[in-house]
Amino acid sequence: MKIDKNSFTPLYLQIEQQLTEKISAGEIKPGDPIPTEAALCEIYGVSRMTARKAVDYLVRQGRVARFRGRGTFVVEPGEQQKIVLPLDRHLTASEVAQENNQRIENQVLEFRRTPASDEIARELNIPAGTDVYFMIRLRLLGDEPFVYEQCWMRADNLPDISRAAMTSSKYAYLRSKGFQPAGSTKLISAELPSNEIRLALNLSRDQPVLHSHAVVSFTDGTLFEVSDVYYNQKNYSFSVHAKVKS
Repeated sequence: MKIDKNSFTPLYLQIEQQLTEKISAGEIKPGDPIPTEAALCEIYGVSRMTARKAVDYLVRQGRVARFRGRGTFVVEPGEQQKIVLPLDRHLTASEVAQENNQRIENQVLEFRRTPASDEIARELNIPAGTDVYFMIRLRLLGDEPFVYEQCWMRADNLPDISRAAMTSSKYAYLRSKGFQPAGSTKLISAELPSNEIRLALNLSRDQPVLHSHAVVSFTDGTLFEVSDVYYNQKNYSFSVHAKVKS
């Protein structure tokens, strides 16, 4: 396999095109691994960065999927369809998983009780320095990390909340304690993630995330939680039902 280093077509695109042709021709079948970045460097005589960009491009196209600790594999056509998350409903990650018939796993990366910063206190309408729970969770659908969540929850309502409880559905736990989440106010943006979030979601350096900043309230109007949720854009798209003003 050769590439033209004098061509105006970038080297990574030439590699991607050759791999795409092999996938389309069935030379590399669904479920088969593609060559590693190190192997691509040797095959084509390119840098590790060029090889990585070629693989990243295939991932963004949905032709291959990375699996941490295993490698990068060709996927079945249509297998990489995105989950559509409606903005006009407050769907938790657990509810999204249930609606799409998929298994969810919660990895609690950090959980501690801490004084609320001025900004978090303002958003929760509590005095600065009031105790809140701070949590970081990574949520996986099957083997694929799809949500990185940071949240701050009021501690006065739930003084006995535990790290172990947060390995399951957070809102199911709240309901079991007699609290009823009513909904949230969200701000949605697309942005390049921090290195910590990028690595957790198994993204390349130039892949953006969908960022949701939300404030959650209970049915009695109490503001309970501030969250920053980062969605793996390989898995999600957003929709909203907009009504015409009569």
